[in-house]
Amino acid sequence: ELAEVIVAFKEAWDSFAANDPERLAGLQAAYISNNPHPAGSKDQLVSAEGSEEYHKVHKQYHPKYRSILYERNYYDIFMLDLEGNLIYSVYKELDYATNFALAGAGEWKDSGLGEAYEAARENPDSVTVIDWKPYGPSAGALASFLSTGIRKNGEIVGIFATQLPPDAKPICS
Repeated sequence: ELAEVIVAFKEAWDSFAANDPERLAGLQAAYISNNPHPAGSKDQLVSAEGSEEYHKVHKQYHPKYRSILYERNYYDIFMLDLEGNLIYSVYKELDYATNFALAGAGEWKDSGLGEAYEAARENPDSVTVIDWKPYGPSAGALASFLSTGIRKNGEIVGIFATQLPPDAKPICS
């Protein structure tokens, strides 16, 4: 099912606006700037207003992934397309709707999540662990990321990643 979710978000992302800068501006406005919930609670918005397909897809899947985040005590959950665009995140920090491809111009491409994206693109059938380092979109808090490629019918359709909370401990500690 995760592959279908990523495909649905990707199709909705592509139809939201004509290009990535317009998607960034529109989605950050809808889910961050105009979100009535305060910083740290942006995840409470199930769907922004508007007739765009993205809002319908968000409304369909966001409650499930927010629940998974809470149940597993992740700091955030991310879905990225194959171009490196962060097409979905539970918490909607300032990394949301930005690009993480090393060859791109995204503000956070050199971050731990950027490393996680690139690692999953290189080794999509493995789970990559990116070690702890400050992460700018999370107010510089230490963050570690897990990432993997997601396949549908044998083809890579996107990247799934999680951000572990600053208080997480390795299983062997």
